[in-house]
Amino acid sequence: MFAITALKVLMMIAYGVPGYLLVKLKVLGEDSIKAFAKFLLYVCQPALSLYTLTSVDSTPILIRDLWIFFFVTLLAQIAVIGLYSLFFRKKMHKDLGHRVCSVAGICGNVGFFGVPLLEYLIPGMPEVRVYSAAFSISMNVIGWTLGLLMMTGDKKYIKLKAVFLNPSVITFAVSFTLFACGVKFPETIADFIETLGRMSTVVCMTVLGMRLATKSLIRIFTNYRIYIAAAIKLIISPIIIGLMFSVLPVGNEVKTAAFVLACCPGATMIQSLAETYGGDSRTAADIVLSTSLICILTIPLMWTIYNAIVF
Repeated sequence: MFAITALKVLMMIAYGVPGYLLVKLKVLGEDSIKAFAKFLLYVCQPALSLYTLTSVDSTPILIRDLWIFFFVTLLAQIAVIGLYSLFFRKKMHKDLGHRVCSVAGICGNVGFFGVPLLEYLIPGMPEVRVYSAAFSISMNVIGWTLGLLMMTGDKKYIKLKAVFLNPSVITFAVSFTLFACGVKFPETIADFIETLGRMSTVVCMTVLGMRLATKSLIRIFTNYRIYIAAAIKLIISPIIIGLMFSVLPVGNEVKTAAFVLACCPGATMIQSLAETYGGDSRTAADIVLSTSLICILTIPLMWTIYNAIVF
């Protein structure tokens, strides 16, 4: 199981190789990264949200589980940040990098990376895709409020307007409304949306590959903070979320989806927040890139352990 899962994760990461080579060989310049990132944010991300929510049938139980998933992941992320603050309180006062790490422990690539991972690890249950959307929204709520407070140390940066008026939340609101009302797109339009949505994994990994080409791997992996952040994001956070869901009256597929999504590597949201609000953007970028490589080992390991304990 470990080897098969590792190969699947490796193949997903390998989508970033063309982007890496194009920048390294100077076929594309660094300015191209922003263009790809905007295509990902404004085209692929909305399409993925629409695809994940409108491609499955809405039921009262699924809607109930979706809200439970949202609130429990919200609480779990607060718990992870709280634990980090408890253990690294002194360092966070002096080191912006540790402030970034506290947020990196809860910000995962649950959409672009999480959806195909769910489809592979939990086959035959397309409804589990909807949980990635709920996780993404809870992450946005925490990221733009408590996350910004932890990263900057100043509550003046907390803006509720940013929580509700960002592309992820707006797209989710539209997608969830269509999902709850049972609206289905005509087949041709649905296929178009699905294609754009599935492109998100390739485009996301391409962007990561391009960014990696502009960095020094030696410098990234000598930044000791990334190992702390990676341990929190890829190991401790999944354990906390897995334990919280284990006591809830929900189906095994919901519990498994929560665990799998918690295992995903760091999201670029960390880097965006750090760059915009004066955080340690270098450490943020290092965490996103490094966890995307380290997860080749941690996801198969965590999945193997999970199956050995649960099944």
